[in-house]
Amino acid sequence: MRAGAAVSRAEDVRLAARDAATRALDAAGLDEAACLIVAATPEHLDEAVELCEALRDAAGANAQIVGGATSAALVPGDAEMEDGPALGVLALAQRAELFSFRSDAPDELRAAAQKAGPGALGIVFADPEAPVQRLLGALGRVRVAGGGVAVEGGLLLDHDLAYAHAVGAFFPAPGRLAVAQSHQAIGKPLLVTRSEGRALLELDSRPAMEALASLAEQPGLDGEALQFVALGVSPRPGEPFSVEDFVSVPLLGIDEERGALETGAPIPEGHSVSFTLRDGMGARRTLQQALDKLRDPRPSWGLYFDCASRGTTLYGVPGLDLRLIEQSLGSFPLLSMRTSFELGPAGDATGVHLFTGVLAVGDG
Repeated sequence: MRAGAAVSRAEDVRLAARDAATRALDAAGLDEAACLIVAATPEHLDEAVELCEALRDAAGANAQIVGGATSAALVPGDAEMEDGPALGVLALAQRAELFSFRSDAPDELRAAAQKAGPGALGIVFADPEAPVQRLLGALGRVRVAGGGVAVEGGLLLDHDLAYAHAVGAFFPAPGRLAVAQSHQAIGKPLLVTRSEGRALLELDSRPAMEALASLAEQPGLDGEALQFVALGVSPRPGEPFSVEDFVSVPLLGIDEERGALETGAPIPEGHSVSFTLRDGMGARRTLQQALDKLRDPRPSWGLYFDCASRGTTLYGVPGLDLRLIEQSLGSFPLLSMRTSFELGPAGDATGVHLFTGVLAVGDG
């Protein structure tokens, strides 16, 4: 499938939309686009109607539009600037099955997935306040990549902002997904033997706080490093912990009276967990391992949901992930957007990820 991607950093929304869409179409060799995936900083989303009008002026009156707000939109070759206004466009020659999702009205999402057919690739943009577990329930076992849009922005669908919990698209053509963690497992896996809501009380039948305290005995883990510690959780209870397939959950504090750890999400009893540490070099290795599985065939297009905690914050330099993707998979149209959380494979379903990069590539 023909596709092209471009980013404009023009401050005027109409100029930015025409610039990004026109260059994306030129890169794809298209006169018009069937579908536009859009990532825009909040100042451009504030003028959503004008944005969509300008996009259709450039890409055709019948172009589908779906996307959301981001703190940074990037493409290979233009990944050094992470601040300021930006409008990214991925122009595709194939139409998609678009949807909006509200927790009280999941049928539109399910109908779009069914219409796209078995093996469809889903792209999801979610409101940070969305009831994510209900969204995951509606998604079921379809293959999805996505992320939470910028808090002060919004969701874009068709011709304006969408007042929904999520929007997205399903593409019938073949596609593949990869998840790259920023956190690396440290210490041995432990079993959650007692928990109450977001309080993790016991690991391996011992106070959870004792397990955290024992990390200080590991080389290089002083008090300052402990602030970057999180928990990696097996996707399903009863499954052993795997460094290749886990969900990160932040640690928010400790309850000394109960010897408990306060976590960013409930971790039910029976899950296998491992403490993890944010590590730039490890994150690069993990991304490379994920990319190695996507080498053949070369993608025809891609969308990268990149956690706001990565980028320069993680590596100390901008654009590293996009350069690594291009070096590993070759040159192809790729749009990257910064997200507040990520959605991607976890076990045999879709999970909510933090501190990750989730890459979706289309092969059709």
